[in-house]
Amino acid sequence: MSASGHGIAIQATPKSTQSATTTLPTTTTLHTTNPLSKERPLRFRALDSVKYRLGGTNTRRNVVMSELREQVPEVPLDWYFEHLLPPLPAGIDTKEIAASLEGSGVITNNRWAALVEHPRLDKRHEDEVYAGLEEIFEHIINAATTQNPDLQQQFALKLTPGVEATSERDSTTKPDGHFTSLEEAARLAHAGSKPSVYNVWNSHEFKKDNEGVTRAMDKCVSQLVYDMRQIMALDPCRRFTFGTSIMNRSFRLWFCSRGAFLTAKPFDFMSEPEKLVHVFISFAFASRTDAGWDPSMTCILPTSLTDKRQYRIRVREKTYITTKILSDYAADSPIGRATRVWLVKDEEGLSDSRYVLKDVWVDSERQTEDEIRSALLKDVDEKCGSDARSKVEKHLLTPVAFEKLHIDTIVDDTTQLIMRGGSIPKTLDHLRLIVLQQSGLSTRSQVSTTENPVDVVFSGTRARYFQHGDTSQHVPRVNSRFHYRIVFLECATTMYDEKHLSNVLGALGDVTEVLRWIHKSHWVHRDISGGNVYWYDCQAQGLEGENRGLLGDLEFAKVRTPSSSHEVRTGTFNFMASEVIAGCYLLEPALDLDFFKDPTKLLATDVPDTPPFAFNPLHDLESIWWILIYLLYFNDDRQNPADAELADARTAKAQLLFNQEGQTLDRKQFLQAHRKLTVEKTRLPPSFQSVIAIARAFAARLHTAYCEYEARLSDLVIVDEQPFEIHEYLVMILGLGRNNPQVNSIEFVGVTRMQKRKIDEAESCRDDETSNNKKARQVSSRACCVSAHLFNRRNV
Repeated sequence: MSASGHGIAIQATPKSTQSATTTLPTTTTLHTTNPLSKERPLRFRALDSVKYRLGGTNTRRNVVMSELREQVPEVPLDWYFEHLLPPLPAGIDTKEIAASLEGSGVITNNRWAALVEHPRLDKRHEDEVYAGLEEIFEHIINAATTQNPDLQQQFALKLTPGVEATSERDSTTKPDGHFTSLEEAARLAHAGSKPSVYNVWNSHEFKKDNEGVTRAMDKCVSQLVYDMRQIMALDPCRRFTFGTSIMNRSFRLWFCSRGAFLTAKPFDFMSEPEKLVHVFISFAFASRTDAGWDPSMTCILPTSLTDKRQYRIRVREKTYITTKILSDYAADSPIGRATRVWLVKDEEGLSDSRYVLKDVWVDSERQTEDEIRSALLKDVDEKCGSDARSKVEKHLLTPVAFEKLHIDTIVDDTTQLIMRGGSIPKTLDHLRLIVLQQSGLSTRSQVSTTENPVDVVFSGTRARYFQHGDTSQHVPRVNSRFHYRIVFLECATTMYDEKHLSNVLGALGDVTEVLRWIHKSHWVHRDISGGNVYWYDCQAQGLEGENRGLLGDLEFAKVRTPSSSHEVRTGTFNFMASEVIAGCYLLEPALDLDFFKDPTKLLATDVPDTPPFAFNPLHDLESIWWILIYLLYFNDDRQNPADAELADARTAKAQLLFNQEGQTLDRKQFLQAHRKLTVEKTRLPPSFQSVIAIARAFAARLHTAYCEYEARLSDLVIVDEQPFEIHEYLVMILGLGRNNPQVNSIEFVGVTRMQKRKIDEAESCRDDETSNNKKARQVSSRACCVSAHLFNRRNV
């Protein structure tokens, strides 16, 4: 971009250079990094859906399978041993231990004496069939400590079939067995004791059938994958976890980190006892760090039944104590950034001082948030001056501590450290993760998106997949991510939680003014949402300073350059610009009539194409507008709530606009038809009339800017920046609204339960109705007690 700021060069991509469609082979190449050179289809997290939040256990398992794209890489067993399994203690000879166990009768006739040779032929329940594993484990540990008396056992194997693991949040995981600390194992020896999710690692699931028996295999895998996901979601101290599935004589190891979910080739643990010896010893004598716990975070156990778990978290030289969880929904996905945000206090600071701590796993090719913030402010200073920099800095969250976390001296990342520097084998098979269709149902939990266009046909055995289109995007990625923490000074209120409309407009106006200078510096934010625009009330916290709006979450902010034409689309769905969701320009003008006067023009093969779609400043500004619209649809005026008829109409409109499975067209038309933004057309409460007028004026100016910009796309190599410069007008109308007495008097209150029930039930699952009608009715009933817009607070 030129230093004067008049334009940005964009090079159109000829159609002939587009890649051809490929077909996914049985064995595929898997890379450990995510290249950013090509724009990927937009994909929403399945675990963000109401279907998952309100579904029964079977439905949730189905959704987790969809989140993992219904397949995981299957690595060679020796690679798993070398790069994932906790290392064997020094001085251990597994071959010698196996021989000693055979000599003592623990292993006899090519099997473990405590187990039957072929579990699938045993008529007893699987819990009884595999009960001898604890005895086998004890024999192996005794043999290991005999070989090396200096060994200190850290973990024990406990079998707890049918017993639900407890946690502070709703947990339905019931692993057949697991590894746990010796202290916890002693507690579980008492009748009636239940395991705690926070102490469970390496969950086990058992089935007597062979892996080739479809229904048994799918059930075993879905249970185990869900158990492992529960551990990663509920315990913030976990960096990764393990799993084990045993089917008949087949022993399969699993692994989950924030970068990968994978499994190893199974082995016959009856005929290959040395491998089981290796596995059990590795787990029994592992350190807590090698078992997946975070050494920089420890739990402070509650002192009463009403207290919540707190955490002592280290960021560089300082230690912070959590006082409240602000957001942890992103951690529900087994793979991903797993963003968690707490309200914290400095352990050694003033007792009433509060900060905000964010813990996140960042893609290795990305900069950290503090680095992006510094680069952004530097560019604002250079391009717009020190006054502009001061304005921007005033309205950004202020970091007081930040760190790329290290284990010893090595950065804590999902590949170099957690995988011990190993590269994933370039050619791998992929194990299909399929949850069986419930009897009597005609559909299954298959997410149909541009990234997963899969037809599934049940033939009576395992489901077969018929892939369509470019299948390179269907393969699960192994992402390289590093562990990062940042602490912010300001404890501010998100737009989700702000109840005073005047403060909402004040925050949106301040952030729009900040975007004015950010955009002039050729940056875009790319992830503005109701969760990262804040109102900071200094006086309410007893602090000096001016109440103001703040903008956070700079992780995806970037400079707009010619290479920006191909990029990963980012954002929170409810606040994303319609063009960003669609991945293309939506307001390109029709051809001029003169064009049709010469028929040869229509037949030309070298018609110039428009530049590839790229994120631009108008998309950030549209996100500001969607925040306002969202809040109006999901809140009532406390003093003048909507009547039942109006509330039902509003609910129907909200479902069209804020539904991930909906069409971009609904949102596009809602913005373009700004003349219809009236109380009558929007179905919003009459007391919102003044703020609807603000939204109408905002939309009109934004729509005009879109049309002006996209009218020039096909003609210009240097795209004019002038259509982007509408911030001053938008700030003015937001300010006029804030100063309006009719607006100042409005206090938000969340939509009533009946309205929320209608929104939730429109998306809630019905998968379990045939197999368990009572449970499905309970799920539907719970919907009326859950805030509809709670499920949309995902990106923090």
